[in-house]
Amino acid sequence: MKLNVEGLTAVVFGGSRGIGAQIVKQLSAEGAKVHFCGRNIESVEFLLSKLKDEDLAGNITGAVVDINDGDNINSWLASIGNINIAISCVSALSPDWATSLKTDIRGTINVTEAVMPYLLKAENASFTWIGSKASSFVTPGFESYGASKAAMVHYIKTTAAKYTSEGVRVNIVSPGDTFVEEGFWDQIKKEAPEVYESTVSSNPLKRLATPEEIASVAVFIASPKASFVSGANWHVDGGATAHITL
Repeated sequence: MKLNVEGLTAVVFGGSRGIGAQIVKQLSAEGAKVHFCGRNIESVEFLLSKLKDEDLAGNITGAVVDINDGDNINSWLASIGNINIAISCVSALSPDWATSLKTDIRGTINVTEAVMPYLLKAENASFTWIGSKASSFVTPGFESYGASKAAMVHYIKTTAAKYTSEGVRVNIVSPGDTFVEEGFWDQIKKEAPEVYESTVSSNPLKRLATPEEIASVAVFIASPKASFVSGANWHVDGGATAHITL
């Protein structure tokens, strides 16, 4: 399916690894011009090198951006200019309240407020936030993570109510447990294999998601092919969300 993103410009916050990196790759493969940012130069350069090896780097640029520095965000976006698609993968995946409040909540708000003026001037404009199924599950030991994701679902859906009528579609993609090399579940698999196996067996599909699977949904939702979708929260969790969300 062609997603009609050819010639559009996309920015991906938190795009240097994991789900974000796959979103960068898939948007580029569909013909969008992609700008992504990461926390440090090593991760940004690693992805750019990998993309070059895969012949995907021609229309992709990367930068180090501090999402808690408004001037830094604004300078980066100003250097890009016109923006049609914005996707935020900002998350610390931390059990620490201060970190969750700073990164998952304040960071999300920072990038949303900074990029929205660009989207309001664009055609085929969309903002997609990568959340988590943890926003609607209890998360013992990771209370700050679940609570921050729940707060941001409210914020993003309210943002959709504000801007959809002005031509900017705003949506949420909420992944289930996703296996990223050297990521959270890779660490759990190595350090607490019984927890890992229990999580896998409890999923209806008996496995974890891949970053590619989450990215495919996010890229579709962000694209003009999903032109009548706004204010939605898409759970991509293999059927793990069994409760009814009204």
